[in-house]
Amino acid sequence: MAYQSFEIAQLRAQQEALDKQLLEAKDRETRHALTEIVQKMREYGITLNELMGRKAGEPSPEPEQEPAAKYRDPVSGATWSGRGRVPRWIAGKDRNEFLADSHSAQEAMVQADLFAVQR
Repeated sequence: MAYQSFEIAQLRAQQEALDKQLLEAKDRETRHALTEIVQKMREYGITLNELMGRKAGEPSPEPEQEPAAKYRDPVSGATWSGRGRVPRWIAGKDRNEFLADSHSAQEAMVQADLFAVQR
């Protein structure tokens, strides 16, 4: 460790204390702003849907679900849906060997158990 003078150590301690104070002040201001926003929404009868730019009767959008895994790496257990960039573990190989049916899923679980950290 490099030598640090007493003055540098003091200044670093002051900086850490100021950083903590700054973070606490930002948190207080954020809470205060949120409280004001909620109060104004209640006062004017604004709903979350209106705030988000949706029409009154329009339902909230469903969260997008990730596509199901179509391929599984038998060694690492990593999966790929067949969409997007091809992972290294399957690139240039016969994809039929990596199909994620129940048999290959079971093999991946066995592999994961074999390589699990022993306590």
